[in-house]
Amino acid sequence: MVYQPKDPLGYKKLLTWKQAGEIYHKTKDFTKKYLNRTTDRRLIAHMDDSARSVQRNIEEGYKRATTKEYVEFLGFSRASLEELKGDVEELKREWKEGVRWVDKGKIEELLDLIYGEDCMMGRQIASLERKMVEEKTLPQKEMIMRSWKLDKLREKKFWRSIKDKFGLEKDEKGRIRKNDDEKE
Repeated sequence: MVYQPKDPLGYKKLLTWKQAGEIYHKTKDFTKKYLNRTTDRRLIAHMDDSARSVQRNIEEGYKRATTKEYVEFLGFSRASLEELKGDVEELKREWKEGVRWVDKGKIEELLDLIYGEDCMMGRQIASLERKMVEEKTLPQKEMIMRSWKLDKLREKKFWRSIKDKFGLEKDEKGRIRKNDDEKE
């Protein structure tokens, strides 16, 4: 099924897109204010580029032809966010070690935004994957993996109830035993 957004600029209404823009601007402000343009040149470029990619991949994915492609681009966006998070976490560590002199509050503020964005994007991806399951457009391999995971969860729940009701357990070799290790 081809993904066709009703509103060509609908991504601008997404909270993930809006927050990605805020992360980008706060990152640029942070790198400009707290990092040295000469000695931190590569770090500044990497942080600014990673932050920019978060929002740009949301935009590009939104315009893709299928929901599957959209989800892939949201994954790229999350990967860029993870790169940025790594850089900010490293700066925080360096601040704690006394190597960097930055505003700890600004680092924490940026990290809070990054973690919040990651959480929102995860929910957005999960929602789109549920949509693909309903539309039967999720790739077959992923459908099988989901089915296996669901089967494992059901089996785990089944054996928990069997243990609670009858005192029986299934060991790692698949043998069924009483809690007192007697075979049944």
